Amino acid sequence: MADDLRGLRLTKQLAAKDMVAVIQELYPSFDKTMLSKSENGEKYGVILRRDAMNALIERFAPEDQEAIKKRRRGGHRLTCKATCRLEDDDYALLQRLISDAGYDTTQDWLSDLVKLQISNYLQNSKGEN
Repeated sequence: MADDLRGLRLTKQLAAKDMVAVIQELYPSFDKTMLSKSENGEKYGVILRRDAMNALIERFAPEDQEAIKKRRRGGHRLTCKATCRLEDDDYALLQRLISDAGYDTTQDWLSDLVKLQISNYLQNSKGEN
């Protein structure tokens, strides 16, 4: 977020006071010092709230809104996710099984397993009709 904030200011050549004015509409006590600390969040532990950053983007870079949202979401093509929690021993065995089966990642293995189960389900449901 700090990189997005600094990047917005630099690429659009915005004055800090203009950015502060936008954020003050949401947070009246926000000042230039807070903006500086937000731009250097790794040093100060300060992060600009998402709604304030959205207001800046909306005001100064509406054409970049979609690209920034995509970057925030990670830009993954596959957006749906399935997870589970395992005991430590089961997880260790699963990792060995996945490796021995020749998969590079757990996701590759799990995706294939899910597709196989879906295929089996579809074949079985056709036979019931």
